[in-house]
Amino acid sequence: MMPRSAMEKLALFLSLGQIDMDRFIDRATKKAGGDIGHGAQFYQTICANCHGYDGKEINFKEEPKKEYVGTVGRDNPWEGLHKIRFGQPGVGMVSLSVLPVQQQVDILAYTQTLPAK
Repeated sequence: MMPRSAMEKLALFLSLGQIDMDRFIDRATKKAGGDIGHGAQFYQTICANCHGYDGKEINFKEEPKKEYVGTVGRDNPWEGLHKIRFGQPGVGMVSLSVLPVQQQVDILAYTQTLPAK
């Protein structure tokens, strides 16, 4: 059984933490509807410290496979936006949920310009 505190966190996420990602990501093209230049400013000052300025500091897969920030941004922008919003449990990636959703989408739009390989 799930502990009560975990149930409360899940209920909070389900009631307040979700957004309609279709408002921000085009399903057909997977393009984020954000301002790339604005997203670059946030990425370069917040995210690049760990992910690198080119987004290739961390390989999310095991060698020889490669998956970087740009790979996730292009291939699965819904996952990318979720991680921008809520971080990554078990590692040092912080949640940027304090930022307005549009600024989070701007960061996602910028990640789609980073190298995928």
